[in-house]
Amino acid sequence: MTNWKRLTVWRECGFEVVGQAISVRSAVQYIKSSPTDLIVCREEPEKLDAVKLLQSVGAVNSPPVCVVISADSSPDKIRECFLAGAADFIADPASETALRESLLRAVTRIKEHGAATAYRRTAEEYFAELEGDIPNKAFLQTLKELIAENEGAVLTAQSAAEYFGFNKDYFGRLFRKETGMTFGEFYKRFRMRCAEKLLAQGRCKVHEVSEMLGFATADYFTAEFRKYCGKRPLEVRRQGK
Repeated sequence: MTNWKRLTVWRECGFEVVGQAISVRSAVQYIKSSPTDLIVCREEPEKLDAVKLLQSVGAVNSPPVCVVISADSSPDKIRECFLAGAADFIADPASETALRESLLRAVTRIKEHGAATAYRRTAEEYFAELEGDIPNKAFLQTLKELIAENEGAVLTAQSAAEYFGFNKDYFGRLFRKETGMTFGEFYKRFRMRCAEKLLAQGRCKVHEVSEMLGFATADYFTAEFRKYCGKRPLEVRRQGK
């Protein structure tokens, strides 16, 4: 493929080509200075080694998703790239169709990574605020573990009670005593904060965030989000782009 920047496949898949690097060093420097969602590494013998790039990129905080394009498509080479952190591998010469399919897979990976990052950061911030309000440290630790172990799941008061080893009624009374709110109120606040972070990333659509966080419909999510944040989800998403 020639004139990579001119290929329409980038925009079709929601990407913008913002730069090109001719060495591992220049690529890593760029990633460190500018937030980057995706790297497509077209390997060039003696100039740009895909495995070295993957290893260097993997050491960066919040590394981008990496797709490798290489003329060496031997099983050993492919295995080496995946072990080094590649999200996908395309044999060179790469067709525009193969690139499109790989970019679409990368979109999914980027959104999943963004969701995981938002979830964990929300948990860290939320519990940091709660520590001073919940003197029962054993209860707080179990609550932290409950949230950490259920990333990607939707919790209910019943499932939370079972995790703690109590019946629902006792758990409800205990939770209010320890936190001053119901589990439902606590969990909704957590999900709304998580939603705010996800939307601010600008990668996920409103309905996707709604689905990720387990809301019945995007309309219900929008109404609840507006009550909590005072803004519509779309406003937050646009600001984040």
